[in-house]
Amino acid sequence: VLVLNTSPVQATQSPKSLGIEWCIENIFPIFFNSKLTSENKIATFTEHIAVQIASVLNQHQIQNVLVTGGGAYNHYLIECINSKTNSELVIPERSIIEYKEALIFALMGLLRIENRVNVFSSVTGAHKNHSSGVIIG
Repeated sequence: VLVLNTSPVQATQSPKSLGIEWCIENIFPIFFNSKLTSENKIATFTEHIAVQIASVLNQHQIQNVLVTGGGAYNHYLIECINSKTNSELVIPERSIIEYKEALIFALMGLLRIENRVNVFSSVTGAHKNHSSGVIIG
């Protein structure tokens, strides 16, 4: 069994990420030096992701979670998260999963045109809330 210790990234306040940069720095070295099968490595990391997500949901007592992105199609990941939280995971219809990012960027563009805040420091780690983007033409 691989042991994935809670890294300083997970111990810090938001914003934080299980994004590719964190994986390259923290997970890939463990995987490259492990003799476990690929299947066991993937199962271990999926379990780690589920623990991290469930921890946040439980800590903040979040009732309902709209799951989108590629993870929404990962039935094993969803089962792992479900087993660790009482939050209800809602998997929307495919069009929402597939086009959520486009819709969000359209909303961010509209907010930029209206010179309203579209980047929150609490989410991105920016120094302050601001309206980001360039209007051309």
